[in-house]
Amino acid sequence: MIIKSYNLNNINNKSKFLLFYGENEGHKDDVINDYFLKNFKGEIVRYDENQILGNKESFFELCLNESLFEDSKIIIVSRVTSKLLEIIKEITGKDIYNKKIIFRSGQLEKKSKLREFFEKKDNLISVAFYEDNNATLYKIASNFFRENKIAVSSENINLIIDRCLGDRKNLQNEMNKILNYCFGKKKITTNEILKLISLQGNDDVYELVDFSLTKNLNKVIKQVNNNIFSKNDAIILIRAFLLRIKRLVNLKKLSIEEGNIQSAINKFKPTIFWKEKDIVEKQLKIWTLEQMYELIDEINNLELNYKKNSDLSNNLILDLIISSSKNTSSLL
Repeated sequence: MIIKSYNLNNINNKSKFLLFYGENEGHKDDVINDYFLKNFKGEIVRYDENQILGNKESFFELCLNESLFEDSKIIIVSRVTSKLLEIIKEITGKDIYNKKIIFRSGQLEKKSKLREFFEKKDNLISVAFYEDNNATLYKIASNFFRENKIAVSSENINLIIDRCLGDRKNLQNEMNKILNYCFGKKKITTNEILKLISLQGNDDVYELVDFSLTKNLNKVIKQVNNNIFSKNDAIILIRAFLLRIKRLVNLKKLSIEEGNIQSAINKFKPTIFWKEKDIVEKQLKIWTLEQMYELIDEINNLELNYKKNSDLSNNLILDLIISSSKNTSSLL
């Protein structure tokens, strides 16, 4: 059974077996805490897939113990892959008493047998957790600062979000830094925020992506040659590129509705900083919607490859950035 991540009312009562998959680990954490762990009085047991593969009997004993005097249990299994599928089939075919099992997985393709198994069974639940968009992150940040009675301007909230690469975990970390800094004070300035959050690395990344999307090949090559990108930078480059092109898609759709690019840029939410407007306008004139969607597919495939072989992904994303900056209608 498929349940959308925005329609989770009563999810706790719908099944004893749940698959939470996708790249948005922060959203998974929020849902598990808000819908399952908050006010839960029983025992919380955490497993890793490798622990179960190494000792299946212990896992089954925990799940199938049916003592009426035992406290309720929530069992959370992390880093689940198709390697665990046969064990999952076996355990979901049995009756378990007073327990709920949440299987957490990373991004799964449509043809994934694990995903397909949960989606097609009426007694199982499958929930996809996709990357947050800026509007969602803005709402989270705005509510956080309002609840903690800290005055932060809309521009500064956008500044914080821009550094989080679509990850609400990163956003939460940055907001907690600000909350700790603001102990005993109710307002924070732009300069104070700039000192608290990590900027330089992400600035370089976004600048590189923007050069690519404006097809400024010379500046792209210069920046690639002037920086040493480690394999750990690949996911940052991928996320930054994906965020920029998704924003461009939404802007392109709005500009078609408005019949005017500048009007779309001025109306777009979250607000685009004044220093970005010329770059964004140029990007909108260069890229068609079809080309944007093709690029999104390329980037999504790269993210999947990153999880399989991070050593190759850095070269692949840099190749895509360079290829996209060339004055040609084709991508890779």
